[in-house]
Amino acid sequence: MLQTRIDRQRCIGAGNCIAIAPTAFDWLPGELLKVALADPTSVDEELLRRAVLSCPTQAIVLEDVQDLLPWQLREARAVEPRRVVKTFMFTDIVKSTNLVEAIGDEAWESLLHWHDETLHGLFVAHRGEEVVSTGDGFFVGFDSTEAALDCAVAIQRTLAEHRRAHGFAPQVRIGVHATSATQVENNFRGKGVHEAARIAALAEGAEILASRETAGEYPGASEPRTVALKGISDPIEVVAIDWR
Repeated sequence: MLQTRIDRQRCIGAGNCIAIAPTAFDWLPGELLKVALADPTSVDEELLRRAVLSCPTQAIVLEDVQDLLPWQLREARAVEPRRVVKTFMFTDIVKSTNLVEAIGDEAWESLLHWHDETLHGLFVAHRGEEVVSTGDGFFVGFDSTEAALDCAVAIQRTLAEHRRAHGFAPQVRIGVHATSATQVENNFRGKGVHEAARIAALAEGAEILASRETAGEYPGASEPRTVALKGISDPIEVVAIDWR
Protein backbone atom coordinates (compact mmCIF):
# COMPACT_ATOMS: atom_id res chain seq x y z
CA MET A 1 0.00 0.00 0.00
CA LEU A 2 1.22 3.49 -0.79
CA GLN A 3 2.11 5.68 2.17
CA THR A 4 1.25 9.36 1.78
CA ARG A 5 1.55 12.53 3.80
CA ILE A 6 0.45 16.14 3.28
CA ASP A 7 2.70 19.15 3.81
CA ARG A 8 -0.03 21.60 4.77
CA GLN A 9 2.35 24.56 4.63
CA ARG A 10 2.62 23.98 0.88
CA CYS A 11 -1.07 23.24 0.34
CA ILE A 12 -2.79 26.02 -1.61
CA GLY A 13 -6.21 24.44 -1.54
CA ALA A 14 -6.50 23.89 -5.28
CA GLY A 15 -8.75 20.92 -4.56
CA ASN A 16 -7.84 18.92 -7.66
CA CYS A 17 -6.82 16.00 -5.41
CA ILE A 18 -10.34 16.01 -3.95
CA ALA A 19 -11.85 16.21 -7.43
CA ILE A 20 -9.85 13.16 -8.55
CA ALA A 21 -10.05 11.07 -5.37
CA PRO A 22 -12.79 12.48 -3.11
CA THR A 23 -12.80 9.47 -0.80
CA ALA A 24 -9.06 9.71 -0.20
CA PHE A 25 -8.81 13.46 0.43
CA ASP A 26 -11.01 15.99 2.18
CA TRP A 27 -10.84 19.58 3.41
CA LEU A 28 -9.12 19.93 6.78
CA PRO A 29 -11.71 20.98 9.40
CA GLY A 30 -11.04 24.42 10.87
CA GLU A 31 -8.50 25.38 8.20
CA LEU A 32 -9.32 27.49 5.15
CA LEU A 33 -8.33 25.74 1.90
CA LYS A 34 -6.18 23.02 3.48
CA VAL A 35 -6.40 19.38 2.48
CA ALA A 36 -6.44 16.42 4.84
CA LEU A 37 -5.72 12.80 4.03
CA ALA A 38 -8.97 10.92 4.62
CA ASP A 39 -8.43 7.29 3.61
CA PRO A 40 -5.84 6.39 0.95
CA THR A 41 -7.15 2.80 0.92
CA SER A 42 -10.54 3.97 -0.39
CA VAL A 43 -9.26 4.27 -3.97
CA ASP A 44 -6.98 2.13 -6.09
CA GLU A 45 -3.31 3.04 -6.14
CA GLU A 46 -3.28 4.32 -9.71
CA LEU A 47 -6.03 6.83 -8.92
CA LEU A 48 -4.21 7.85 -5.74
CA ARG A 49 -1.02 8.46 -7.73
CA ARG A 50 -2.96 10.60 -10.21
CA ALA A 51 -4.37 12.67 -7.37
CA VAL A 52 -0.92 13.13 -5.82
CA LEU A 53 0.69 14.10 -9.14
CA SER A 54 -2.10 16.60 -9.85
CA CYS A 55 -1.10 18.77 -6.87
CA PRO A 56 0.41 21.99 -8.33
CA THR A 57 2.77 22.47 -5.37
CA GLN A 58 3.47 18.80 -4.59
CA ALA A 59 2.04 19.25 -1.10
CA ILE A 60 0.96 15.59 -1.16
CA VAL A 61 3.97 13.31 -0.96
CA LEU A 62 4.26 9.60 -1.66
CA GLU A 63 6.34 8.14 1.16
CA ASP A 64 6.76 4.68 -0.35
CA VAL A 65 7.22 4.18 -4.08
CA GLN A 66 9.11 0.91 -3.84
CA ASP A 67 6.23 -0.92 -5.49
CA LEU A 68 6.73 1.01 -8.74
CA LEU A 69 8.10 -1.14 -11.51
CA PRO A 70 11.66 -0.37 -12.73
CA TRP A 71 10.43 0.97 -16.06
CA GLN A 72 8.06 3.34 -14.22
CA LEU A 73 10.91 4.65 -12.09
CA ARG A 74 13.06 5.19 -15.20
CA GLU A 75 10.20 7.06 -16.87
CA ALA A 76 9.71 9.27 -13.80
CA ARG A 77 13.42 10.14 -13.68
CA ALA A 78 13.42 11.00 -17.38
CA VAL A 79 11.14 14.03 -16.82
CA GLU A 80 13.48 16.89 -15.96
CA PRO A 81 12.05 19.93 -14.18
CA ARG A 82 12.78 23.28 -15.81
CA ARG A 83 12.41 26.89 -14.77
CA VAL A 84 9.94 28.96 -16.79
CA VAL A 85 8.30 32.38 -16.64
CA LYS A 86 4.53 32.27 -16.96
CA THR A 87 1.49 34.29 -16.05
CA PHE A 88 -0.75 32.20 -13.83
CA MET A 89 -4.48 32.61 -13.31
CA PHE A 90 -6.59 31.04 -10.60
CA THR A 91 -10.38 31.22 -10.82
CA ASP A 92 -12.88 30.16 -8.20
CA ILE A 93 -16.66 30.19 -7.80
CA VAL A 94 -17.33 32.12 -4.60
CA LYS A 95 -19.29 30.25 -1.90
CA SER A 96 -19.79 27.25 -4.14
CA THR A 97 -20.74 24.98 -1.23
CA ASN A 98 -23.56 27.34 -0.25
CA LEU A 99 -24.67 27.44 -3.87
CA VAL A 100 -24.81 23.64 -4.13
CA GLU A 101 -26.90 23.49 -0.97
CA ALA A 102 -29.26 26.18 -2.27
CA ILE A 103 -29.93 24.78 -5.75
CA GLY A 104 -29.31 21.05 -5.30
CA ASP A 105 -26.92 18.61 -6.92
CA GLU A 106 -28.65 18.30 -10.29
CA ALA A 107 -28.90 22.05 -10.89
CA TRP A 108 -25.34 22.48 -9.64
CA GLU A 109 -24.00 19.96 -12.14
CA SER A 110 -25.79 21.76 -14.95
CA LEU A 111 -24.48 25.15 -13.79
CA LEU A 112 -20.96 23.80 -13.35
CA HIS A 113 -21.02 22.30 -16.85
CA TRP A 114 -22.03 25.67 -18.30
CA HIS A 115 -19.37 27.46 -16.21
CA ASP A 116 -16.62 25.05 -17.27
CA GLU A 117 -17.51 25.16 -20.97
CA THR A 118 -17.74 28.96 -20.93
CA LEU A 119 -14.37 29.42 -19.25
CA HIS A 120 -12.70 26.73 -21.38
CA GLY A 121 -13.70 28.62 -24.52
CA LEU A 122 -12.26 31.88 -23.17
CA PHE A 123 -9.00 30.17 -22.13
CA VAL A 124 -8.58 28.81 -25.66
CA ALA A 125 -9.46 32.15 -27.25
CA HIS A 126 -6.72 33.86 -25.22
CA ARG A 127 -4.17 31.06 -25.60
CA GLY A 128 -4.31 29.98 -22.01
CA GLU A 129 -3.45 26.39 -21.09
CA GLU A 130 -5.44 24.74 -18.34
CA VAL A 131 -3.12 23.17 -15.78
CA VAL A 132 -5.74 21.63 -13.52
CA SER A 133 -9.42 21.95 -12.72
CA THR A 134 -10.03 22.55 -9.02
CA GLY A 135 -13.62 21.36 -9.07
CA ASP A 136 -15.21 24.82 -9.04
CA GLY A 137 -12.39 26.75 -10.68
CA PHE A 138 -9.23 26.52 -12.74
CA PHE A 139 -5.47 26.92 -12.61
CA VAL A 140 -4.36 28.26 -16.00
CA GLY A 141 -1.00 29.29 -17.47
CA PHE A 142 -0.38 31.96 -20.10
CA ASP A 143 2.75 32.92 -21.99
CA SER A 144 1.51 36.53 -22.27
CA THR A 145 0.61 38.70 -19.29
CA GLU A 146 -1.67 40.85 -21.44
CA ALA A 147 -3.49 37.77 -22.73
CA ALA A 148 -4.06 36.56 -19.17
CA LEU A 149 -5.51 39.91 -18.08
CA ASP A 150 -7.61 40.15 -21.25
CA CYS A 151 -8.94 36.67 -20.53
CA ALA A 152 -9.81 37.61 -16.94
CA VAL A 153 -11.73 40.67 -18.18
CA ALA A 154 -13.51 38.57 -20.81
CA ILE A 155 -14.57 36.05 -18.14
CA GLN A 156 -16.12 38.69 -15.90
CA ARG A 157 -17.84 40.45 -18.80
CA THR A 158 -19.24 37.17 -20.12
CA LEU A 159 -20.61 36.25 -16.70
CA ALA A 160 -22.09 39.73 -16.23
CA GLU A 161 -23.76 39.59 -19.63
CA HIS A 162 -25.24 36.19 -18.78
CA ARG A 163 -26.66 37.64 -15.56
CA ARG A 164 -28.27 40.47 -17.48
CA ALA A 165 -29.70 38.16 -20.14
CA HIS A 166 -30.71 35.17 -18.01
CA GLY A 167 -30.91 36.42 -14.44
CA PHE A 168 -28.04 34.48 -12.91
CA ALA A 169 -24.41 33.47 -13.28
CA PRO A 170 -22.05 32.40 -10.49
CA GLN A 171 -19.81 34.96 -8.83
CA VAL A 172 -16.23 34.15 -9.81
CA ARG A 173 -13.05 35.61 -8.32
CA ILE A 174 -9.85 35.72 -10.33
CA GLY A 175 -6.19 36.18 -9.42
CA VAL A 176 -3.44 36.85 -11.98
CA HIS A 177 0.30 36.77 -11.29
CA ALA A 178 3.34 36.70 -13.58
CA THR A 179 6.23 34.81 -12.04
CA SER A 180 8.90 32.19 -12.48
CA ALA A 181 8.03 28.60 -11.60
CA THR A 182 9.28 25.06 -11.94
CA GLN A 183 7.57 23.11 -14.70
CA VAL A 184 7.34 19.32 -14.62
CA GLU A 185 5.53 18.03 -17.69
CA ASN A 186 2.27 20.04 -17.76
CA ASN A 187 2.30 21.06 -14.11
CA PHE A 188 3.91 23.98 -12.28
CA ARG A 189 5.10 24.45 -8.73
CA GLY A 190 7.02 26.91 -6.61
CA LYS A 191 6.58 30.08 -4.59
CA GLY A 192 5.10 31.97 -7.53
CA VAL A 193 2.27 29.44 -7.86
CA HIS A 194 1.50 29.89 -4.16
CA GLU A 195 1.46 33.65 -4.64
CA ALA A 196 -0.94 33.44 -7.59
CA ALA A 197 -3.34 31.21 -5.62
CA ARG A 198 -3.22 33.47 -2.57
CA ILE A 199 -3.89 36.57 -4.67
CA ALA A 200 -6.98 34.88 -6.11
CA ALA A 201 -8.14 33.93 -2.59
CA LEU A 202 -8.11 37.63 -1.61
CA ALA A 203 -10.43 38.63 -4.46
CA GLU A 204 -14.13 39.20 -3.94
CA GLY A 205 -16.84 37.80 -6.19
CA ALA A 206 -16.72 39.32 -9.70
CA GLU A 207 -13.31 40.83 -8.92
CA ILE A 208 -9.98 40.51 -10.69
CA LEU A 209 -6.88 40.97 -8.55
CA ALA A 210 -3.38 41.04 -10.02
CA SER A 211 0.04 41.71 -8.59
CA ARG A 212 1.08 45.29 -9.33
CA GLU A 213 4.05 44.27 -11.47
CA THR A 214 1.83 41.93 -13.47
CA ALA A 215 -0.76 44.63 -14.20
CA GLY A 216 1.84 47.25 -15.12
CA GLU A 217 0.10 49.87 -17.25
CA TYR A 218 -2.91 47.70 -18.00
CA PRO A 219 -6.07 49.83 -18.48
CA GLY A 220 -8.41 49.98 -15.52
CA ALA A 221 -5.85 49.02 -12.87
CA SER A 222 -6.57 50.56 -9.47
CA GLU A 223 -4.09 52.18 -7.15
CA PRO A 224 -1.91 49.47 -5.60
CA ARG A 225 -2.37 48.27 -2.07
CA THR A 226 -0.02 46.16 0.00
CA VAL A 227 -1.33 42.83 1.27
CA ALA A 228 0.01 39.89 3.23
CA LEU A 229 -0.38 36.51 1.56
CA LYS A 230 -0.95 33.52 3.80
CA GLY A 231 2.19 31.43 4.04
CA ILE A 232 4.33 34.03 2.20
CA SER A 233 6.73 36.05 4.34
CA ASP A 234 7.05 39.11 2.10
CA PRO A 235 4.04 41.39 1.50
CA ILE A 236 3.05 42.08 -2.09
CA GLU A 237 1.33 44.94 -3.90
CA VAL A 238 -1.89 44.09 -5.74
CA VAL A 239 -4.32 46.02 -7.91
CA ALA A 240 -7.92 45.46 -8.88
CA ILE A 241 -8.71 45.47 -12.61
CA ASP A 242 -11.84 47.42 -13.53
CA TRP A 243 -13.48 45.24 -16.20
CA ARG A 244 -16.83 47.03 -16.42
